Amino acid sequence: MSRAECDGCGRPESVCLCSHLVHYTLPFNLTIWQDPDESRHPLSTAPLLERTIDGCRRLVGDQFAYNDIFSGAPVETVALLYPADDSVDVVGPEIGRDRVSHVLVLDGTWRKVRRLTLMNPWLLNLPRVSLSPQTPSAYLRTSQHESGVSTLEAVLMLADLWYPGNAYLEGTGVLQRMSELQERMRKR
Repeated sequence: MSRAECDGCGRPESVCLCSHLVHYTLPFNLTIWQDPDESRHPLSTAPLLERTIDGCRRLVGDQFAYNDIFSGAPVETVALLYPADDSVDVVGPEIGRDRVSHVLVLDGTWRKVRRLTLMNPWLLNLPRVSLSPQTPSAYLRTSQHESGVSTLEAVLMLADLWYPGNAYLEGTGVLQRMSELQERMRKR
């Protein structure tokens, strides 16, 4: 018998997170491209982010074409939220906020996200936005990278960087609640 799910957060009712979800309308369009394996992970933050951000769109799959996602929007108005490397020009906060109207974030483990970029090389031709988190992630799942954060944290950090003063980072409080509930379930 399957567990009853909450209509608000999509989590099992026994670990409902609705009381800790903060809802936002972002000043840019957000699309989450989720790796198919990640979409089945019970602790994925993408479904929570999708329920938190008005107008957010989540796609699950291995391959998509640019026009499948952006319907011909000019490339210079789209940014990929993705870790930087030395060979890439990164859209800085002072530039990105003024010209980017759509942000794409890839959701999955580092290995899975890298696989998505190998299967869809056009992704790495998009202007990129990268973050330099100043605090460790509050997410339950650990990252192999010290600066790794969850998809939910990354998007809210970007919104806070580009549009400070809107309390976007309050939305990361749901991760603390998720941790508390997981710990309680472990002790049973």
